[in-house]
Amino acid sequence: MKTTVSQRTALVVAAGVMGAATLATPATAATATYDCRYGAVTATDLAGSAVPTTRRTGVALHARIRVHNTENVKLTRATYVFALGNLMKNRGPAPLVQWRVGTGHWHKASLHWNSRTNGSLPLWNSTALSLGTIPAKGNVVTSLSVTFPRKSVKAVYYDFLDFHSVGCGTTRLNWYTGNGFSYWPLTGTPGRPV
Repeated sequence: MKTTVSQRTALVVAAGVMGAATLATPATAATATYDCRYGAVTATDLAGSAVPTTRRTGVALHARIRVHNTENVKLTRATYVFALGNLMKNRGPAPLVQWRVGTGHWHKASLHWNSRTNGSLPLWNSTALSLGTIPAKGNVVTSLSVTFPRKSVKAVYYDFLDFHSVGCGTTRLNWYTGNGFSYWPLTGTPGRPV
């Protein structure tokens, strides 16, 4: 188990051992940089474990995801890629995906088909979607809207969010598996267009 001790904690311990009466804050604290690492952000669905479901095309399904910055430094220019697909490997037409941050305006996500997302998953992938700045130890909420068009494949669609930041280059800050979205008409065969 790797133990991390902050400079401040080390100074407190050193001050106690050496009998110093005051605590000096290190000058480097004001110039701290973001620790670009996997796990630097976390995500949770505000609906708990509910899977948004529709029985017909053209109905917008929604998810609200809280993104939390675990670091003591703000994360600037945070982004995520939204990926969606069924495990039957039958893609059907691209769904309409829209997103926003907080109560901002809705934006249409541009999707492309990737037969090997994250190595082997065939999914619709968005371009990078902006989250903006996430405060130190703070949160932002992003909302997603997914609308299945005519001839969509009857299935449960799994969704994933791949978090990055422009300032962290290609380092993945986290990979989140959402609750999914279900297009499940009363008629039709699972895995086939309806």
